Amino acid sequence: MRLRTVLTIAATGVVGAAGLLVAPLTFAAQAPGNACPDVEVIGARGTTERPGLGVLLTPLAQRITRELPQTVRSTAVDYPASFNYTASVRQGVTSLAADVRETAAACAGTKFVLAGYSQGADVVGDALVGGAVRGRAVAQPAIPAALADRVVAVLLFGDPTFTAGEDFNVGDGTRSGVFPRGAGGLDAFADRTQSFCNRNDRFCQGGTSLAAHLDYTKFLDDATDFVSQQLN
Repeated sequence: MRLRTVLTIAATGVVGAAGLLVAPLTFAAQAPGNACPDVEVIGARGTTERPGLGVLLTPLAQRITRELPQTVRSTAVDYPASFNYTASVRQGVTSLAADVRETAAACAGTKFVLAGYSQGADVVGDALVGGAVRGRAVAQPAIPAALADRVVAVLLFGDPTFTAGEDFNVGDGTRSGVFPRGAGGLDAFADRTQSFCNRNDRFCQGGTSLAAHLDYTKFLDDATDFVSQQLN
């Protein structure tokens, strides 16, 4: 069995990579025989954020856990989230897919919520549909269709592969991102996806504003409501 990390939220806040106050995360190996959750939230943090769910996905996971009637477990994708972007994303895709396969094998009834912020959104998208951006070779989805069917919600924030005009887009983004995913994109997951992109976001809009890229906590209620609707 692959060693997994399950998140434990400590009480004292610290300042994260983006300058936001977040709860520090400690890690504990999941003990064999732990009860299977109804839902597992698997999150991939943004570039340069320290290991864990990061400044945005931490409060998202907390909110989902608090507001859903189902039992929820949160797992952070174990990957570098570094400026060595292509290799980092590739490692993230491999790790995320392994997390899904491990839980699916042990817990036949568990559903998945996949969430990614910035580079982490790219990881989630590539894991589901493959990717061929920034000169990367075309890759097949890392999560096979049989397991992808158990993904009930996909939440993307500031996705560098954002493409304007998709019916699952949320927010005020109107232009394609820096590295559009291309034809097809996440169409197969359209009814399960919400992609949040702020106008003029430097990374999902090819804009000029870093502040816009850091301004996604305003969508946490919308994202949580979407997950609830998907599960009910």
